[in-house]
Amino acid sequence: MKYIGLLMVVILGTNFLSVYAAYEPPTREEQDIYNTLLEQFKKLDTPKKDVTDVITTFQKPLIITFPCNSNDTNNQVVTIVKTRLAKFDQSVVHQDLVTGGTYTWQCVATTQQGKITIDCNNEIRLNPNIILNGTGIDPNVHQVENLVILYHELLHGQLMIDAIKSSPVWRQEVCNKSPDESVDYSFADTDHKIINPLQTQFASELIEKKGGKMIAKEVKPEETQNGEFTIKVISLTDYLQFERGVKITLRGNNINNTSFSSGSNDVYLAGNLVNKTKSGMAWFYLFSKQQQTTTNISIPAWTKRIAGLWSAGNVSDNDFYGIISYLIEQNIIVTNSNEHSGIIPHWFKKNAQWWYGGEIDDQTFVNSAQYLISSKIIS
Repeated sequence: MKYIGLLMVVILGTNFLSVYAAYEPPTREEQDIYNTLLEQFKKLDTPKKDVTDVITTFQKPLIITFPCNSNDTNNQVVTIVKTRLAKFDQSVVHQDLVTGGTYTWQCVATTQQGKITIDCNNEIRLNPNIILNGTGIDPNVHQVENLVILYHELLHGQLMIDAIKSSPVWRQEVCNKSPDESVDYSFADTDHKIINPLQTQFASELIEKKGGKMIAKEVKPEETQNGEFTIKVISLTDYLQFERGVKITLRGNNINNTSFSSGSNDVYLAGNLVNKTKSGMAWFYLFSKQQQTTTNISIPAWTKRIAGLWSAGNVSDNDFYGIISYLIEQNIIVTNSNEHSGIIPHWFKKNAQWWYGGEIDDQTFVNSAQYLISSKIIS
């Protein structure tokens, strides 16, 4: 018998913030997220575009100097690029988009005796509410998605740096830039024409290493009915590894109001384009149902009582760590460390409250705790 498990995941997009606000440093939680993801990212041997330049500019400025032609407005261009992590601000993100990250490029140009100096700040913001909250999401998919979010934001910076370093078009523009003209930021790929295929390949490689499959589908405006669409995701006959059942997780960009439907062999996705004039993207993560089958776990009632007290602030973090220690001793959670440390994110208290109240099951709570440990958010 064939069966299909369908899981909807929030839209993880990215925004370019054109309104420049005063810089706010990241929270400690956001800085820890960046440090953890960057460490994981650097250890990957997965093929990907080199983003070394933008990573380096977190530590020291990158200075790029080049001469202009004799008939250009300016004689020489000096560009200084710095990148920093900034505090995530949901209020400046489009209301119809749940985003895992944002970026901002802001360059200030000054001209003196034919020499133009362009001082650029590239800011990256990571959304802790998305990155830390793995409730209801396959842990394999959640880990990949978080790495994709970081890679995505780094790509925006790297592509702009690439243009500054070697694009004849960008260099010609700035060599003839007048003092009142703004810098062209389009090379950061705000429309994701370059980034989408790069991150798709990156995510696909990571998913396949975990035993799954990734499928990407583009939804073009001309293929919709006033923005509404229905597309076929997969025919199980084309993927024999999923013939006995498949679990599908969706991530989308510029699509919403999505719903799955299925026949005997085919799976379809229906939805709407948020912006009807632009294409939408849907990424589907597929894992075999058999592969995802988990053994029923048995957790005593006292652990839920402590979790409920902890979520209400009536017992300390150390008391809650007693639950984690118990789950590790029972081999329900796996860790390489015998000591526990780190800041427990606020969303996990909500998970504990839901677990105590019966709104999520034991396996969902354990998965979220395992994610915190596997990702070294707590250890």
